[in-house]
Formats: sequence, structure tokens, C-alpha cells
Amino acid sequence: MNLTTLEEIQEWAESNLINRKQASKVAGLNYEGFSSAIKRKHIKPFIEIGDEKGPSTTRLYLKSDVESYAKKVKPRKKSTN
Repeated sequence: MNLTTLEEIQEWAESNLINRKQASKVAGLNYEGFSSAIKRKHIKPFIEIGDEKGPSTTRLYLKSDVESYAKKVKPRKKSTN
């Protein structure tokens, strides 16, 4: 991957970075389930922007990381039903 212009970087970011709401949907988890995955460090933000921890911090997740986690979690969800 060789991103040389701002437009290429923006296009990559729009295709590969997702917010928390999008990430929980991709992972197939509700808000609490996604929060639990973050606390257990199964899912980590790709980037955090903000000076303080909490709601004022913007966290973006790498879509491929969330998709990989969803594949790992999917078999466990089926076996518990």
C-alpha cells in the first residue's frame, strides 16, 4: 500500500476505518457485548483522537480487525444456543 496523496489517504480511511456503532454491527454484538470485547482487549481501536479519555475521545476501528474477531466469535455464539 502506497498512499501518496491526501485523497488516497482519505479514500483508504473511508474504506477501512469504522466507528463504534458500525463496528458493533459488523461484529454482530450489541453495545454491551462490544464494550466487553473492548475491555477484554479482543478489539482495540486503530486510532484514538482526543485529549481526554471518555466520550470526548473519538475511536476508530480497523474494519478487517473487527471482521476477524466476528469470525472467531461466531462459532462460539452458535455452540451456546
